[in-house]
Amino acid sequence: MLGTFGANLFAECKAAQRVMELDIDDVGHGVAKLSVTHDGFEPGSAMLPAISEGWPAVLASLKTLLETGSSLRTS
Repeated sequence: MLGTFGANLFAECKAAQRVMELDIDDVGHGVAKLSVTHDGFEPGSAMLPAISEGWPAVLASLKTLLETGSSLRTS
């Protein structure tokens, strides 16, 4: 899955477009591997560190939801 979007979280994002790619690969034995690529950031981007902390939390919650039927609680 490939998506493009902009965000107003940071001033640099108002005119910029980011690309996010999700790849799901079957690695066998009922196991899948999810890879997330999120790029299009300028060097020194303030948004890159912010999303670098956010994606692991989102993916951990998604994993828990798929395995247990309940997502992780966040504060």
